[in-house]
Amino acid sequence: GELTADQRKILKYVVQQAPDARIKLAVEGGALSASAFILGTDETVIGMGGFTNSDNAPSVAQLKEWTKNGELRYVLGSDTDGGGRPMMSGGYAQQRSDWIADNCTKVAASAYGGTSSQADGGGASGPMGGGTVLYDCAAK
Repeated sequence: GELTADQRKILKYVVQQAPDARIKLAVEGGALSASAFILGTDETVIGMGGFTNSDNAPSVAQLKEWTKNGELRYVLGSDTDGGGRPMMSGGYAQQRSDWIADNCTKVAASAYGGTSSQADGGGASGPMGGGTVLYDCAAK
């Protein structure tokens, strides 16, 4: 349940950049991938996809609404097709990944004190793979 140094940097960055967002961070890969963030902070962090990343929670419609209203700005996803996990192709996870790829911008790891290797797939992932790339989904 403890955040790694890299996860603390990401969380600090998203809280500073979007202090009024109701949901500070959404993490691809389900609850297990988000568990350190959920247990290791008092900030509101969600694991997208339910427990195993297969649920329609949040739906793409919810992501659209949350980002449009400023309730959510940042997503921690993977670099595969914009946000999803390579091993979870198809279904709701893929729909979310496609939406992230089309509507969000990758944040350079250097912006939050990370390294380029983190942005290329190392450092911040959860126990089930989870996200390694931070995306800014501010409404365009």
